[in-house]
Amino acid sequence: MKRKLGYIFASLMAIYFLISGLSVLFDVPAKLKRIDLTTINSDGEIAFILIYTGLMTGIGVACVLLQYFSRTWIYSALLATTIIGSFIVFRIVGSIMVGSLSPTQVNFLAFEFIEVLAGALLLRKEKFKIYSPSLPITN
Repeated sequence: MKRKLGYIFASLMAIYFLISGLSVLFDVPAKLKRIDLTTINSDGEIAFILIYTGLMTGIGVACVLLQYFSRTWIYSALLATTIIGSFIVFRIVGSIMVGSLSPTQVNFLAFEFIEVLAGALLLRKEKFKIYSPSLPITN
């Protein structure tokens, strides 16, 4: 059962990253407004598309490829959980630097915390070893 939940989690996270990244392409101004950003000119919009869409879809594709080539959900879930965890850390750091935590940021934090908690619990329950070429393989 936990294996099935792991695959579901990893797949949902990959889909989340892909949809989140690609959705920007349908309405850049709406996405900028939703996260309360503005751009000075079209170069700013292109940079936003590059950074946001490129990174989010890249992470989604990486999750899919990790799951496909490793034939396990573990590495995909580990990547997604680590990335979302870094979102939490730097959302908090950014809020401290700016001096406020808006309701929008609190909502993002709540969902990200749930995602990280789910990933961490699934990964903790899974017994796996990470093999390093520099370390001997022992059983």
